[in-house]
Amino acid sequence: MSLIYIQLLLISIITSLACVIPGNFLVLRGNALISDALSHAILFGIVVMFLCVQDCHSILVFMGAIASGIITIFFTEQLSHRKKINHDTAIGLTFPFLFSIAVMLINVYANNVHIDTDAILLGEIAFAPFTKLYLYGYDCGPQALWNMSSIACLNAICSRYFYKELQITTFDPMYAQTIGYNPRLFHYLLMILTSMTIIQAFHVTGTILVISCIVTPAATAFLLTKKLHEMMITSCLLSIIAVLAGFLCAHIFDTSIAGSIALMNGLIFFIVMWIKNNL
Repeated sequence: MSLIYIQLLLISIITSLACVIPGNFLVLRGNALISDALSHAILFGIVVMFLCVQDCHSILVFMGAIASGIITIFFTEQLSHRKKINHDTAIGLTFPFLFSIAVMLINVYANNVHIDTDAILLGEIAFAPFTKLYLYGYDCGPQALWNMSSIACLNAICSRYFYKELQITTFDPMYAQTIGYNPRLFHYLLMILTSMTIIQAFHVTGTILVISCIVTPAATAFLLTKKLHEMMITSCLLSIIAVLAGFLCAHIFDTSIAGSIALMNGLIFFIVMWIKNNL
């Protein structure tokens, strides 16, 4: 097995693990659709900051994407507090609005920029190992591996350090408020972590795999266990299995790696659901 193939496999596994950690809480909160909204809405912040600094590699572009995610969450929450608008409707109102503004800005001010729709949907994960991180002229390996490893560590640390708070605010926000926890504060913490994860994973894996890795392993684990810590461990194991099976499928059929991993995530879910329903 070549070094490039090993690096590609590691990037896929780390990315999948980084996505599934916040995904467990999103699924339990009934808020999984927000990952789809954020994956589209962050384009607004990226475009606005790119037009301001004219440098797609600037840290300000990353900060703009995070700000766009926070704006999406804020307006979604504000709309969902209206008695006549439920949460799903609020999500459906917010992210198409921001996404359409981003598309219009691109058409007006960056019309000469080519946007590959295949790359947006399926990412460029096969090319991720070729973008290297250099420190003092030394090759430290793929930049995507370092970026996603940092995000995975951040998600793991936050979920471990705030495990009790996230657990209580997820299952019983009213009780959490009575004992001094602020459910909205931890909701925004979870949303910011999700936004950062999506931003970093977006250009590597594309929209389809990001959403699949956030939602599907957690949903599958929820069918197998009702304890949060067991669900988190199970979802991580399932995500690794899906990556390995996806790589095998992509190799056999010579097809998209990201699409194959997303397919395996879905197949594992439906197999587990069928087994559970027939036991």
